[in-house]
Amino acid sequence: MSPMAALRARTLDLGLLLLRVGSAALIWTFHMVRKLADFDHELRSFPDPLGVGHATSFVMALGAEGVCSILVAFGLATRLSSLPIVFTMLMVLVLGARGFEGADVQSALLYALPYLVLVLTGPGRWSLDHRLCERWDRLGARLAPKAWSLRGDER
Repeated sequence: MSPMAALRARTLDLGLLLLRVGSAALIWTFHMVRKLADFDHELRSFPDPLGVGHATSFVMALGAEGVCSILVAFGLATRLSSLPIVFTMLMVLVLGARGFEGADVQSALLYALPYLVLVLTGPGRWSLDHRLCERWDRLGARLAPKAWSLRGDER
């Protein structure tokens, strides 16, 4: 590998690390802290776009924005962990389209974008996913050998 290619690879990995950690820090700072501070009120009045109940919708949003964002920050099951966050932000967009006043469409788009990028790119080499890659491969080959042999080598 040429020195320029190595530098490009390192800067890409650094960029993905900053994207993962920065996105998680932002979602925790501006979403989770507020939700946790008003927990009782949010539990009763949280929007219910899926029709599963206010409390269930709130717990699902807490799981997506709270737990999944931490997993993404560490780069653990990054692509899978990013999907609930993207889905939650899409629900905010649906609420905004329905005219719900509390739906901040701009914020939802700004939060969804980095997590969608991570779904497409993966976490980079500076992640737990990369360190656990061989174990994931062995597990996938054991659980679904036919499907795993079709996926090819993406790395």
